[in-house]
Amino acid sequence: MPPSSRVALVTGGSRGIGLACAQRLRDDGHRVAVTWKNSPPPPCDVEAHRDLLALHCDVTSASDVETVFDEIEQQWGPVEILVANAGVTRDALVLRMSEESWCEVVDTNLTGAWRVARRATRGMVRAHWGRVVLISSVVAYSGQAGQANYGAAKA
Repeated sequence: MPPSSRVALVTGGSRGIGLACAQRLRDDGHRVAVTWKNSPPPPCDVEAHRDLLALHCDVTSASDVETVFDEIEQQWGPVEILVANAGVTRDALVLRMSEESWCEVVDTNLTGAWRVARRATRGMVRAHWGRVVLISSVVAYSGQAGQANYGAAKA
């Protein structure tokens, strides 16, 4: 690892934007942990790089979040870079949207981001260094039919 190597965590890092962020951080020389809930990252990414750690985590679960941070800290030390990317969509027009759909999106996309940021900042404050990136969406600013829950959670 280069001397400027940091410990990074990307939630929802098994595909899409999260995987791209994780790959870039890894390519820049950082040790990167990614979390996934339903789909693990491609095996070739994990097996080919000892500086990439894939961990199952549901960001709606405080105990899952604590377990993931404990494991990362045990292997590499405190998280210094956090990319809070985990998210879900449950689209429906407001009149047809169930309370369960609303709550799942808000709990994952908003409360989950807060949960991991709160936990990550413990080590960052102690180290007097850290970076937190919260992934948003254009839907938060322009709106989209059927995505009131998603837009509100990403604002």
